Amino acid sequence: MRARQAAATRHKILVTAAELFAAQGYGRTSLRQIAQAAGVSLETVRVQGRKGSLLTSAVRVLSFGRDVDESVLDAPEAGDLRSASTPAEFATAAARLLTGLAARTAGVWRAFLSAAADDPEVDAELSHTQTMIRANAGSAVELLSARGWLRTDIADDELTVSLWLLISVENYDKLTGRLGWSPRRYEQWLAIALSDLLFGRSPRSGAPVAHRTN
Repeated sequence: MRARQAAATRHKILVTAAELFAAQGYGRTSLRQIAQAAGVSLETVRVQGRKGSLLTSAVRVLSFGRDVDESVLDAPEAGDLRSASTPAEFATAAARLLTGLAARTAGVWRAFLSAAADDPEVDAELSHTQTMIRANAGSAVELLSARGWLRTDIADDELTVSLWLLISVENYDKLTGRLGWSPRRYEQWLAIALSDLLFGRSPRSGAPVAHRTN
């Protein structure tokens, strides 16, 4: 019972922290403000960790509701990715999943990037998070290669880096926040971009590129 209560309290604190970080930025948000908004004591917030670690955990919680480092492909929410029977189904499912993730985390991610520019500890947390995202991209490339769907004219490591860049939350923030795209338009664009990158067409001829065979 105590463990469940502690987990529920931590989750509430992290969600509250994420809302405040997104609304007013990392620097302007204090642990006392988080405590007041979450309806808990300042000491209860302090025992959850440093403010920088709270920021990282807040990103994880908004991503899939859990404060753990996990592969996106292993998450319960990624069932449609794992069960996709065609490249098109994979791209559509990935775009839907990633758009939802970006919509939930864009505000707190913006605070994360801003704070990392001024705080070495937050920058280290950001580097760790980016490493995890890049690893997720690598796992997706490995999965698609094993299924024989991945294009063969670009090396796996280059595809991994390109995928990591393509799926960044910053792109969602730019296209929806700066250009005024709706999340639905972004999702449609991302599905096409994922297909072009991973399963590809020749940019000159428009012909399908070679794919791998098992």
